Amino acid sequence: MKRNSLKIIKAATAAILTLSFLFLTAGSSSANIENLVDGDHRAGVYYTMVDENGQVIMRTARVIVVGDEYISSDNNYYRVTSVKGQTAQAELLEKRTLAAPPQPGLWERISSRFRSAVPVQQKGEQKSKKIAIYSSHGAESYIKGDGTESKDPGGGILDVADALQKGLEEKGITVIRSKEPHTPHDAGAYQRSRRTVEEAMKEQPDALIDVHRDAVPEEEYLEEVEGKKRVQVQLVVGRQNQNRANNQQFAEGIKKQADEKFPGLVKGIFMARGNYNQDMSPRATLIEVGSHTNDKAQAEETMYLFSEVVNDFIYGTAEGEQASGRAPTTSKGPGGTALRSVLWIVAGLVAAVAIFLLISTGGFEQMKAKLRQFTGREMADITGARDDEGDRSDGGQEGS
Repeated sequence: MKRNSLKIIKAATAAILTLSFLFLTAGSSSANIENLVDGDHRAGVYYTMVDENGQVIMRTARVIVVGDEYISSDNNYYRVTSVKGQTAQAELLEKRTLAAPPQPGLWERISSRFRSAVPVQQKGEQKSKKIAIYSSHGAESYIKGDGTESKDPGGGILDVADALQKGLEEKGITVIRSKEPHTPHDAGAYQRSRRTVEEAMKEQPDALIDVHRDAVPEEEYLEEVEGKKRVQVQLVVGRQNQNRANNQQFAEGIKKQADEKFPGLVKGIFMARGNYNQDMSPRATLIEVGSHTNDKAQAEETMYLFSEVVNDFIYGTAEGEQASGRAPTTSKGPGGTALRSVLWIVAGLVAAVAIFLLISTGGFEQMKAKLRQFTGREMADITGARDDEGDRSDGGQEGS
């Protein structure tokens, strides 16, 4: 009986550990798959998102699928319900309050207990400012300025990223910058840029920004900002990564800041199918700076304004300070996911031990007696705290 019980507990423990390992690695594997399905922007081939009345919400060269979501310039929150050809119909879900803090659930409350034990920055202590910038599709270019929509190995999008870097550095921010173009411009570029992100993360940046441009008619990204026609920015959040909640809140915070400082600068936030390496950080975003048909010089000007928004949000608001902290804000962040995995493993092991004791002792009351004996005697042996009376009670035989 005992031998069979031991086999059962061994099998249960092995199954729990195997499932836990698969759970921990699933995020990384799915990230690789989802990065591969995102293709490049083909000039002139784009999707149009419309509402129930057929009014255009936005256009993008990224593939739109059912389940994708979009926050428009006026903060209407839409979800795609059907796609026919290159037209996607979306339903209005709500008028969005940007960057509204989520209600803490069980995992948030538990993880907050763990985080409270981590030393925090002392009041008055200077916090270093670091942001990482790279371009997964570094060949992307602007016809007005580059003379072509794509240049291999490096295109005009790297110049636009340069402008963002310069704007951030002027504000005292250390920029971790990669000018690697990750060419060719294909779906595999996200796999190549993943290695760039891994290197950048070693320096613990406060945020990751992947700089792109779209491939739609130029008017899609033109709006009057500060009394001048300017190229707009669209933020993209990958729906299929465990950091989606944090990444979206981060993007919403940036848009909220932009809406207050430079209304019209950020045209919207697209929650698209894919990963875009955003599983690597809860403060990662992809930005589309205009389209291939927009003027590169105007796109560069936009980056100086955008650098003000990023700086003011991350280092000048309570929401940004929270977002730039080391710990994730929700259980969907990497820390929250890891904690949840560990707790499931612990719970599984406890359950496996309980089953073993129940089977081996023959009943619930016998199991409780065995546990009392273990905590009262065996644990005392381990700690060396068993008193003389306890020794005399069993005849002074240690280890009996």
